[in-house]
Amino acid sequence: MVQANRQKIRTNPKTLKVFFGILAGFVAYMVIGSLGLYLLKISWADYAISSKDKSYTFAMLLSRLFIGIFASIAAGVSATKIANDKGKSAWFAGAIVFCVAAYIHFVRVWTDYPVWYHFAYLLPIIPIIGISHYFFANGNRLNSDTDL
Repeated sequence: MVQANRQKIRTNPKTLKVFFGILAGFVAYMVIGSLGLYLLKISWADYAISSKDKSYTFAMLLSRLFIGIFASIAAGVSATKIANDKGKSAWFAGAIVFCVAAYIHFVRVWTDYPVWYHFAYLLPIIPIIGISHYFFANGNRLNSDTDL
C-alpha cells in the first residue's frame, strides 16, 4: 500500500491573531450588547414591560441604538487589541457583525420595529467598528496621557 503524503497545514501566527481578534470583536459585540439590553430591562420598568411585545417608545429605541454604538466601539477595540494590527481585524469584525445583524433585522424582526430604526442600527455598524480602534489605540488623542 502506498501511503499518501500528508502535508501539515502551516498557520501563520499573525493569521491566528487576526482570526482570534475578529472572533473577539464579534463576541465583545454580542456580550456588551446583550448586557446593555439586560441592564435596560432591569433598570427601566417601562422598558421591561414594553420589551415583551416590542412596543418601544422613541426614547427606548434611542437607548437601544446607543447600546449598539457602545457595543460596536467595544468590538472594534477588542478586535484590534487581540489581533495587534492597525484595524484590519476591526473592519472584518464589523462586516461579520453587520451580516449577522442584517439577517436578524431583515428576516426575523422587520415588522417589530420602525423602518428608520433598522437603518439607524445597521448602517453605522461597519464604520463604527472599523474606525473605533483609531480613537482608542495607543498614541491617539483620546488615549493620550498628555494634558491639553
